[in-house]
Amino acid sequence: MRYQRGQHNQSQVTSLERPPVQPLTNSPELRLIYETAPIGLAFLSTDCRYVMINQHLTEICGLPIANHIGRTVRETVPQVAEQVESIVQAILRTGESITGIEINGQRPDGSNRDRVWITYWHPLKDESGRIVGINVAAEEITERKRIEADLAASQEELRSINIALAERVAIQAQERDRIWNLAQDLFVVSNSSGSILNINPAWRTALGWSPEDLVGKTAEWLLHPEDRERSFAELANLSAGRKTLHFENRLKSKDGSYRWLSWFAVQDRGLNYATGRDITDLKRAEEQLHILRRELADASRQATVGAMTASIAHEIKQPLTAIMTNASAGLRWLKRSDPNLARAQSNLDHIVKASKQLGEVIDSTRAMFGKASAQQDLVDVRLLVNDVLGLARSELGSHQIVLRNEMREGLPQVMASRVQLQQVILNLIMNAVEAMSSVTGRERRLTIGCLDQRATLTITVEDTGIGIEPAHIDRIFDPFFTTKAHGMGLGLSICRSVIEAHGGKLSASPRNPFGTSFYLSLPISAARSSDQSSKSQSTPTL
Repeated sequence: MRYQRGQHNQSQVTSLERPPVQPLTNSPELRLIYETAPIGLAFLSTDCRYVMINQHLTEICGLPIANHIGRTVRETVPQVAEQVESIVQAILRTGESITGIEINGQRPDGSNRDRVWITYWHPLKDESGRIVGINVAAEEITERKRIEADLAASQEELRSINIALAERVAIQAQERDRIWNLAQDLFVVSNSSGSILNINPAWRTALGWSPEDLVGKTAEWLLHPEDRERSFAELANLSAGRKTLHFENRLKSKDGSYRWLSWFAVQDRGLNYATGRDITDLKRAEEQLHILRRELADASRQATVGAMTASIAHEIKQPLTAIMTNASAGLRWLKRSDPNLARAQSNLDHIVKASKQLGEVIDSTRAMFGKASAQQDLVDVRLLVNDVLGLARSELGSHQIVLRNEMREGLPQVMASRVQLQQVILNLIMNAVEAMSSVTGRERRLTIGCLDQRATLTITVEDTGIGIEPAHIDRIFDPFFTTKAHGMGLGLSICRSVIEAHGGKLSASPRNPFGTSFYLSLPISAARSSDQSSKSQSTPTL
């Protein structure tokens, strides 16, 4: 296609007929390139006059093609003339191309000021090597610049965030280091096999051990012999993903003594993180408190029995004296050579009367245990057992007794006096604790369970203690019978009386291979019947 000036509505390439470059600019191929190129193209003479220019390049200044041809840059776009002339002069001087020059839109109204082009300047040489003009190419990079600006802003924001995070991490690391170094609790990190990886300075303060003493070793040699089996079982639970909460054991100090520690531990990414608190002084205080409680309870029981004995002795002394006196007198009347049967009969009548009086005293004493009528209500046995175990927790812990609570949810409620039922279960648990206190060489375990039978609910209390001789199993509920060195033989007797007053049953049997099982049964149907009759019953109190 042949190009002629003035055609194509200024969208076509126009040339100025200058002899040095006329053959080049009239090339149809070159004009086609100018017309179809997706970028701005221009050809400048060495004196910075436009010889050729396409429509894309005119977008920079907003002037039509015809207004460029034959005119200098200073005439058409004066605001960039100095820069363009400087570039052209540099090319003429060096003969080298200049690339990567960015320029903003130059329209007089400023409408394209935010648009950006990148320009490339290449010399055109004739056959002798003389520069006859400058080829200019301009590619609009407005969108690229926007993306680059957004990217730069994002990178700056990310850099700021990274700096803030780094500062926060540094602060947190400092805080962790302070906590690690200043905490009085023992911190330890170990792997899944139990090898110690790190400990904090509190180990030296509490137990005397330094990192050099422990890191790379397991804690097995530190454990008290009686605590090793439990500690290994807890480590297995931790490795299985379960948290350790308030686990207590004893560790050896550097001086050879043992200290009680309460542990909390979790596992994360194959490592065990644990913190231990020294509770040795607390254990000693609890032990002293238990001793004081036992002494107080013993003193209270002795005082109660003493007062009861004095009261009973006072009440039965007169009837017994009357019986003895009348019996002696009757014998004397009968031993006479002439027995006086009337007198002897009178003495016997007095003996019968005194015996009745003595029976009334005994009945009155027996009624003393049940003179208070306990109110009965519907009781959730599972929650009641949990409350009792809460009361006995310290006692179980001080005797190293493992508790297995098998009371399940959904058990039927029973009609009972909550306080009395608690006292009975607590009495059975404390008996179990005493039975296991002297056991060595095997696990001390207390198991609380239940049997939901159609008519009755049975609570089971099982221990692994020394057990009860088969010959004594039927007598343990008899009043004043005891197998304890300092027992009074009243606890189980009163417990059975309480349960029987509730319409239930309390029994026991030897447990295989060790210990004793107690069975506390309460009627379910009776519990859900009219509570009027239940509340009218008088039940013994512990």
